[in-house]
Amino acid sequence: MLRIDKIMKDQNLSTQELAERMHVSPQYVSEVVNERKNITLSGLSKFADALQVPVAALIDGYHEKDQMGFNSFNCPYCGKVIQVEKLK
Repeated sequence: MLRIDKIMKDQNLSTQELAERMHVSPQYVSEVVNERKNITLSGLSKFADALQVPVAALIDGYHEKDQMGFNSFNCPYCGKVIQVEKLK
């Protein structure tokens, strides 16, 4: 349910390169990307920072902008659209 691999592909970024940006092992990145390892919100935030995307972009169902111009994603459990605001 994570989109890290898609974002990495879009940015032409290897597991090794992302691991170097995050100062973690490539094995850790691979385990998270392949959802073999659980990750905290704090951990997701580190991936988002390294990929230069909002945390919500890492979650399946994320939409860059909805019809009203808000960042949003669909909850993978209930399907509800959740709008995300960037904190300043």
